[in-house]
Amino acid sequence: MFGVPEGMRVVPLQSPAHGPRVGLVLADRSPEPMLARALLDVARGAGVRDALDHLLDAYLGPSTQAGGGR
Repeated sequence: MFGVPEGMRVVPLQSPAHGPRVGLVLADRSPEPMLARALLDVARGAGVRDALDHLLDAYLGPSTQAGGGR
């Protein structure tokens, strides 16, 4: 699904100030935006969070935070 493009490499940062983050910010309103809800449903169903966590572990080492911490 994701990976490192050919010719590039992943270099872990020594004690980065901030860890890797991927997120989606939604406005707190009613009714909930249909496209935002659909995107969340598809991302959860496709296992995007697990795939990103797996890639972080594969390229940067296992997380040391409880519960994956991501």
